Order: sequence, then C-alpha cells, then structure tokens
Amino acid sequence: MGFGARFRSSLTYPIAATLVLVTVVPVIVVGLLLSSYNREHLTTVEKRYLQRQAVSLAGEVSLFLGGHRTLLASTARALAAADTIDVASFEELLQGIANEPGRSFVYLQILDSYGEGAYIRSPQLDPAAIQPLDEAVREAHERAITGNRVEELLLDLPREEAPKAILAFPLRSRDGEVWGTLAGVLDLGPIQTNLADNAYSGLLVSLIDDHGRVVVSRQPSLRGRSLAGSPLVRDFLRNPLRLTRTYHHPLELDTGEVLGSVAPVGVLGWGMVVERPTAEAFAPVRVMQQRTLGLSALAALVALGIGLALSRWLITPLQNLAATSFQIADGDLGVRATVRGNDEIAKLGSNFNNMAGSIEALVRRLKKALRQNQELFLETIQTLAAAIDAKDPYTHGHSERVSSYSMAIARHLDLTQEQVFRVRIAAILHDVGKLGIRDGILNKPGGLSDEEFAVMRQHPGIGAQIMAPISTLKDIIPGIRNHHETWDGTGYPDNLRGEEIPMVARIIGVADTFDAMTTTRPYQEAMTLDYVLAKMRSMSGTRFDPQVIDAFQAAVEAGDISPPPDHSPEPVPSEVS
Repeated sequence: MGFGARFRSSLTYPIAATLVLVTVVPVIVVGLLLSSYNREHLTTVEKRYLQRQAVSLAGEVSLFLGGHRTLLASTARALAAADTIDVASFEELLQGIANEPGRSFVYLQILDSYGEGAYIRSPQLDPAAIQPLDEAVREAHERAITGNRVEELLLDLPREEAPKAILAFPLRSRDGEVWGTLAGVLDLGPIQTNLADNAYSGLLVSLIDDHGRVVVSRQPSLRGRSLAGSPLVRDFLRNPLRLTRTYHHPLELDTGEVLGSVAPVGVLGWGMVVERPTAEAFAPVRVMQQRTLGLSALAALVALGIGLALSRWLITPLQNLAATSFQIADGDLGVRATVRGNDEIAKLGSNFNNMAGSIEALVRRLKKALRQNQELFLETIQTLAAAIDAKDPYTHGHSERVSSYSMAIARHLDLTQEQVFRVRIAAILHDVGKLGIRDGILNKPGGLSDEEFAVMRQHPGIGAQIMAPISTLKDIIPGIRNHHETWDGTGYPDNLRGEEIPMVARIIGVADTFDAMTTTRPYQEAMTLDYVLAKMRSMSGTRFDPQVIDAFQAAVEAGDISPPPDHSPEPVPSEVS
C-alpha cells in the first residue's frame, strides 16, 4: 500500500502531520522567556541609571545649597571675630555677598538685637512676594536672635515666583553673646532651571523636603504637593538613604506604574527623586514582545492554512455525522449520515446508520405500544366515569363535559400538554367518590336534608381514597379531593383557601359548577348562558380563583366552551349552592 493510500485510509497520519505543525507554542515560549530576561536586565540597567541621575542631581543641589550656606556661615563667623562692628558698612557687606558670581540671594539682612541694621532686596522680586518674604525674614531674625540657626523652606509664594529657602545665623561677640543676626533668602529658581534641562527628558525629577513636599520639580504643577504617599518617599523619610523601587505614582499624573530612585541632599535633609514610567523604561521589551507575537501570529496563520486543508478532509465527515446525530436527537429518526470511503470514520458512519435504523424501529414499536396503552387507559377511565354517571340518570355525560371544559380552561391558562392531560384525567374521575354514596341520596328527586348533604360532601374524600392505591394517578388525586374547595376557604373537605387549593382542583371546580348550572337537575332547570357567566363572574374572588375565571371566560368567548346542545333555558331560579 502506497503512502497516499495509507494517508487516506487511516486517521493516524493526518493527526501526526497536524501535530508536526504545532510550532507556535515553542516560538511564543522562547519569545516570552527572552522578554522576561530582557525585562530583568533592563530593570537593572534602568535602576542604575536612575540612581546615578538622582545622586548626580542631589550632589549639584547640595553644592548649590551648601555653597550659599557656607558663605553666610563664614560671614557670620567673620563678623563675630571682628574687633569692632561698623553698622554703616552692613549694606556694603551685603552687596558684596549678593554680587559674588553664582550667588542667588534675593534678600539679605543684618540686624542687631534692637532691630537696627541694613537689608538689600532684589529688584526682580514679584511685588506680591515682598510682604510674605519680609514676614518670613522677620520671623527668622526673631528665632535666630535667641542663638539658633534657622533653615527653612518658603513655598507659599505666588505661583510665578520660584520657591525660596531662608538661612539665618546668629551673630555673636567674642564673649559668645548674640548681638544680631545675618539672614539670606535663597532663590531656588536655578535648581528648577537645571531640572528643565533636556538631559532629563522623559524623567520626572522632583526635589523634596524633609516632610516629602515637592520643593521644585520638572513638572511645575507638583510644587508644594506631597509625595509622602509614595512607597519610595515614605521609606526615604524613615531612613534617608539611596533607594530604588517600582510602584504606582501617588499623584494623578497618568503615569501609572513608575520606576523611581531617591538620593539624599545632605545639606538640609532633603531628597532628590527621579522617576520614569515603566511603560517608557521597558519599551524595548514591549517591542520585542510585539515582534514575538507577530512572528507567532505569522506561524499560526501558516499552521492554520495547512491545518484547514487537512481538517477539511478530516473533519467534514465527522461534522456530517454530528449533524445527523443532532437531527436524530431532535426526533427525526429517519435521517441517515452520508458515508464515503473506507476509513475509520466511514466505518463509524455506517455503523451509526445501522444503529439509527434499529433505534427508529424500536421507537416506532414503543410509540405504538404507548398509544395503545393510552387508549386503553382512557377507555378504562371513561368506562369508569360512565359507570359513575349511570348511578345518577340526571348527570349523564357530566364527567365527560367537565373534562372537556377543564381542558379548555387549562389551555387558556397556558398549561403544558402534560398538565392538560392530568387535568383531563382528574376531571373525568372527579366524581369517582360517588360510587361510595347510597343511590337513595344520589337519585333523590328533591333537595337533600342536612344529614344527606353531609353524606354527599364525603364523596371527594372517598374518591381520593379509591385512587390512592394507584401510584401512577397520584398527581390527579388533588383534583378529585379538592374540587369542591372555594377561594374564600368555605369549601370542603379540607377548607383550603386561595393558592392552597391545587390548580387542577380550581379548574375542575369552575368546570363542574358551569355544567351543573347549564344542565337540568331534579332540583333546578338549566340556566341561560348569560346568567351563568354573570353569576360565575360575580363569584370570582370568593368561590373561584379570579385567574381561572378569566381563563374560563376567554374559553367561552373563543367558542372552546359551550353548554350542552340539548339544554332548555328556563326562568332564572334561586341561588345555586
């Protein structure tokens, strides 16, 4: 047998060929492993880069702040070492400090303990910032005059004005007595300008104070806001060391997850925070993942194309067989699967067709037997009902009519076919208990005495007892026992009320009453249809279930229920019980 014949005659070879094409998973696994390795490598490189940037910037800020603080501190020491204090030279001294290259003092002041001295102020200050600066410098003087050095941050300035730092030193005489203060307001604008340099493009750089507040930032809108909610800053405030970690940014900057590093600015206990969104930091990894997915998709398309060609040959017979099995499951037992070839699937289809033929023949025999059993059952039930009606010549055909009316009502209540069948059987047998009532009471031409009526009221219970031993009829017993119950609970034998009454019993109760009112009895003449409908409608909600009455009326209007053709309407009698 040649290879082609083997390939067509057995499913083994197509399955093996399909498995060979499964190359997509290895490509994806290798790509993901490489992406994971590259991500780890990039994370390490990025952490080192951010840490270097943070340390470098922290060093620059430390030099900037430290240089200005050292200048003021050395001036304070020089004044303390002077033999004489020349107040007239204070302004010249302050001008000399302000004019030193690279200095950013916008406010300098020397005051003695009496508040006498001199100050200079940069003319470029925003007029709105002068008053808060004056107040801040005055407070710094009052604190420094007590002998304490003052270093604090000023952020509550107009938005156009860069943040400021106040440095104030006590001035002491040779004997250590504080006679004045030297205060300077340092403009932090140069730090802000430095952070805006293109060298830090793509980075979020912020200088924070010892409380986590942003002093200056590459993102100006962050100034004055707190980064203390950041895990990185929170750890730094507890232990001011170099730290690097990944976290979600605490402020709403649409940055998502970031990789951040912080380095201490040693002069004032501040920190330099450098952050980059991980989406940007790991962009090369994302590109690699996309390319891996692209190659995987291409491999998948190739495999899919070849797989489709194979599956068309392999799966089409199975689909035909499955479709046939669904049709058979839906009841179409005459359908058969199309069989071509001589491989395993063809043999399976042939066996399936043989099995379907056997099932069809068996189901046909079962349906015939079931139909015969049902006909025999109905004939038996109808014979029993006829025997019941034969005991009372005035109720001839009563059980069949009640059964017909009950089925019509059940259909208008949208009951299932199986429920309608149970209603039919229960209605036919609803008076089976009359077999246990004396003929003298059943055939009495006049009204019944109280004692006789009490005996007559026993027939629902007797009927339920008669049917109880027949387990297959247990579902119809409630219709036999409770068809004389009333919606308001005044019926018999169990005084059930409302929804407590089984639905089959409620239906039979309406049908039974309708037949009793539209046929001639020893104690009454048949009533007119209009009167009967009006009377029964008036008893809706008291004697009858309103829902059943609505269905009964709909059945009458649809022509599904009508009185016996031989009834002869007479004048309306008194109340029917």
